Amino acid sequence: MDKNNAPTLEILVSGQQIGDYLIGELLSKDQHTTTWSATQISVQREVAICSLHGTHHHTTEATEAFMADVRSKATVDHPLVSSVLEAVQEQGHCFYAREKLHGQSLQAHYEEGLSITPIHLASIMRNIAGTAQSIEQQNIATQPLTAHDIMIDDKLECRLVNQAVAGHPNTEVATQDKKLLGNLFLGMLTSGEPGATRTASLLDYMINGYEGQPLSWEQIHRLANEIEHQLSETKKSAKRNSSNTARKRSFYTAILAKIAIAIAIIAIAIGLTYYISNHKTVTPERELIDLVKIPNGQYPGPMGTPIKLQNFSIEAHEVTIGEYAKFLKAFSVITAEQRRIYQHPEQPPTKTDHTPEDWATLYNAATTGETWNTMPIDLNYPVVGVDWWDAYAYAEWKGRRLPTREEWYAACAAGADPTTLTGTGWIAVDQTEKTSHGIYAMAGNVSEWTLKRSYDSADPSQPARFIICGASYLKPKYGARAFEWVSDRNLRRADLGFRTCTNSSPEE
Repeated sequence: MDKNNAPTLEILVSGQQIGDYLIGELLSKDQHTTTWSATQISVQREVAICSLHGTHHHTTEATEAFMADVRSKATVDHPLVSSVLEAVQEQGHCFYAREKLHGQSLQAHYEEGLSITPIHLASIMRNIAGTAQSIEQQNIATQPLTAHDIMIDDKLECRLVNQAVAGHPNTEVATQDKKLLGNLFLGMLTSGEPGATRTASLLDYMINGYEGQPLSWEQIHRLANEIEHQLSETKKSAKRNSSNTARKRSFYTAILAKIAIAIAIIAIAIGLTYYISNHKTVTPERELIDLVKIPNGQYPGPMGTPIKLQNFSIEAHEVTIGEYAKFLKAFSVITAEQRRIYQHPEQPPTKTDHTPEDWATLYNAATTGETWNTMPIDLNYPVVGVDWWDAYAYAEWKGRRLPTREEWYAACAAGADPTTLTGTGWIAVDQTEKTSHGIYAMAGNVSEWTLKRSYDSADPSQPARFIICGASYLKPKYGARAFEWVSDRNLRRADLGFRTCTNSSPEE
């Protein structure tokens, strides 16, 4: 298409609503794109919107190149890289929504004169290098980093804006990134602190290379990890030495201190006895591993016949009480019409919400340290009492789906024999048995809903029915090989939950 005949992209403005997004303030602008803060209205979630400039005409080639880059970004699956949520190319708009990262950019910290201690800087570099190494191993091309693309929060933990682009990786980009990081962090390194010399040497090697060769991301990750570990051990040793010196200063002071400590221990013991007997400990919700990729290939099928599957990713754990509570909260602030977007078209009109069976008791116990059905529980335990319609709607809300029976079983079989998995009973989702790929609770905890109906080859007289996979704490027999045929999608049980699944890339 000729540039002069190409459509003009509409200009986004603050306060404008585009589909499910309310545009906020302008965050940044480069040669081709503009990035805005925005709110995803249906779930009240802060996001970032990155759009092609609307100030001039764009060729079809430019738009296609932009969308190809977005598809590449969507293939990146790393906890320290912002996730792509949705791409839009319609009604005069061409943009994608991504997760909004918290904190300030490295550029802002640099301009404000932030000074970072060697141990914290080594930790930041270890995380950045590990992330870059993971993306490099997946053979994903990236555009050059800028200081605006690295976000550091008030705990000095960092995350990266997704830099993936279409095409083949360029080693010059990696070299440029290392030099940029080396120069910026060298100017922010706190001098005179233990480890400053070693950390400065690592940053210098990133800028100038070592013996004429640039450092690899693997080398940077290893060296930063060694510095962080050494400084951590030095800190512990210094504390021990300080304590020993203090004890040697005065024998009588030590004796008095021991007496005081003994008295304090008795007081603490009495206090703890009272505290424990009158107080329930509440375990906080943990950050859990999300998706695990299952590569395309041939896997043993549920009935023993080999099956061939394309790439997909499955949730590493069963959906937790804490995660499901967020879904219910999001649904409580949107209209019935908006809720229908996520619900299955066949959902009965009599089903008006997705609150699990016994939810009030379950959630209250998980948040107060009480027991549920005489069992321990917290927000990291699997949600139960959900029917198929609940599981379907949650998966849609997450931008995912339920796994098929074949995918569920392939996830068990990937890298291991499913018969070796042993269920661990009712327990937090990240404390169960796991496969060699890091997928938890396939042989126990709770049984799980799957996506589709299927015919029972052993009883062809039966109609196609839905399948529940895996054993549970109430029905532990057969472990990962356990399954049940279910005719009623309204079924709810105290040992029935689910996990979600997604294709590896938008094209699939």
